[in-house]
Amino acid sequence: MDAFVLTVGTVIIVAVLLLLFTRAQQRGRLIALRPLPAYNILHDQIGQAVESGSQLHLTLGQAGLTSVASPTSIASLTILDTLAKDGCANGTPPLVTVGEGTLLPAAQDSLLHAYNEAQFTSGFQAGAAQFIAAETDPFAYAAGVTSVIHHARVSNNVAVGRFGAEMALIASAAERASAAQVIGTDDPIAMALARAVTDNVLIGEELLAAGAYLQGSASQLASVRVQDLLRLLIALIILGIAFYQLFTAFFG
Repeated sequence: MDAFVLTVGTVIIVAVLLLLFTRAQQRGRLIALRPLPAYNILHDQIGQAVESGSQLHLTLGQAGLTSVASPTSIASLTILDTLAKDGCANGTPPLVTVGEGTLLPAAQDSLLHAYNEAQFTSGFQAGAAQFIAAETDPFAYAAGVTSVIHHARVSNNVAVGRFGAEMALIASAAERASAAQVIGTDDPIAMALARAVTDNVLIGEELLAAGAYLQGSASQLASVRVQDLLRLLIALIILGIAFYQLFTAFFG
């Protein structure tokens, strides 16, 4: 019964906080999010590609939209929406690669929408989004992405989504091509490998907050702000319990 009351109480508190923060944002009281340099770098990626006359490459990993890791891929598609919109507006649409079947039509739809919105003169090309290899063969996927990086005059590489140990091949290929990198994933192994080549890493929930940082709707901003508050509250509770146990161990 106590657990049920606690759960219901937590849900009610979260819902109230979401409502309050959303209304505050809608009324012009801007919600400040934690600064994440990787998102600032993302905004600069298209400009760098335009200036260098090269191409931005975005690879979306191998998490299907019907799998348990779908939130990671949805966040990655949000990043694609932003980069595709900016790229088409500047005449340099990104080159997209995917490693899972359901991601291909989603990526094509995102690019097509950006092409149409920008009235891109050359028209949409299906090859702008490429299926590399199935999720059952991650290293074949990594080898295909590596080939794209080396042959497409890529100056900027964005790898966001579900990756594993194959991240080593992708990140190394971009590093050899002297491409600026932004990497976001929810896999611990891929995170560690990404840290070895770039400081611009989106870790776990930072990637899932892509909508708030890149699109910034009131509900998205409120959601991230509530998550940050809950995270701080949980940390304080853990510290309080630890200090209490330490105190009772010495003075109890």
